[in-house]
Amino acid sequence: MPIKIIAATQARDHMSEVIEDIAQSGETCFITQYGKAEAVMMSAGRFDELMSLVEDAFDEKDALLALRVVQARRNYASGKGIPFEV
Repeated sequence: MPIKIIAATQARDHMSEVIEDIAQSGETCFITQYGKAEAVMMSAGRFDELMSLVEDAFDEKDALLALRVVQARRNYASGKGIPFEV
């Protein structure tokens, strides 16, 4: 996916054109200040795609955790728990 880099002053001075370009091209645009990338702009569609990927990763992690909890409960019920000693 193409990446565009523009200065904050250019983004400020041409915001409507920058937004239109990003929306049409699907590019990710890094906004720099004093030569350092400080912000990122992307189309709402691209943002939704990325958030879906993040949510899917969290769902997978939650599912694995749920499986581990079920297994721990089974182990505990069968006497395979870890004793707590003070």
